[in-house]
Amino acid sequence: MNLRSSRSFAATALFGVTAASFAQTVFSGTGDTDTVTALNNFRAAIGGANNGNAAGAQASGRREINWDAVKLDGTDANPNTEVLIPGKLVNIPTDRFAVRGLLLEDPYSVSGDGFVSANGSVTGQFNAFSPSNTFAMGDDNELEFSFTLPGSLSGAATRGFGAIFLDVELWGGTTMELFNGSTSLGSYDVTPSFSGGTSFLGVLFDDPAITDVKLKLGTANLFNLGPGGSVSGGAENIGQGIDLVATDDFIYAEPQPVPEPATLTVVGGSLLALLRKRRKSA
Repeated sequence: MNLRSSRSFAATALFGVTAASFAQTVFSGTGDTDTVTALNNFRAAIGGANNGNAAGAQASGRREINWDAVKLDGTDANPNTEVLIPGKLVNIPTDRFAVRGLLLEDPYSVSGDGFVSANGSVTGQFNAFSPSNTFAMGDDNELEFSFTLPGSLSGAATRGFGAIFLDVELWGGTTMELFNGSTSLGSYDVTPSFSGGTSFLGVLFDDPAITDVKLKLGTANLFNLGPGGSVSGGAENIGQGIDLVATDDFIYAEPQPVPEPATLTVVGGSLLALLRKRRKSA
């Protein structure tokens, strides 16, 4: 499933964007202190409170997901959560955090032991930023998700998105690409940290422009899923260009409604030219 092509709002989302939407600020930090500083600066730039599980789009503020609410023993709040390794690893359903305005493309994985139970070679690599759960996926190293009005599956857009990345060690191996519908708003490299360290990357626009996000985590699969459960994806080898990466906290500005087609403002030719230029340079 491709969220950018399958969701009905995606094809029209662009027409609700103004030229001001493309003014952006990038927040980046690595290591214990700089990661926290960049994260807090991003929160302050968004402004307002953490809206938690408040239903419906709020006028201001942000949403955060740290994965720690996910139960790993079969008692999670969403009964469709799939236990892969009891007490250690689960796959959460795509709508697990729709209450906070986030819809996953596929069931992705939450681990309580830094994914060691799925790949024993990563011991000590994925230290949780907010203990103790971390987030990644099996069978691939890309995460895709879209924004919804909190508490529903109606498409929405956010001004900004940021995430904590774990154990990024290669330049260009871990990226964040932001979309408005099917149009890329840009791809951003996550700055490497030291082995076992943290990195933060956040991008904030002036207007709600981001409907979808794709995160490329490292250069190889952390683990794979088979008939008997998880199968190790193999060891990291930076010298050979193999960088294994996971994530922790997600932070994003309050998702807002995408304008209905009948009320959309048609953008000018200059903005369309800008978008074509961005696509050619991507």
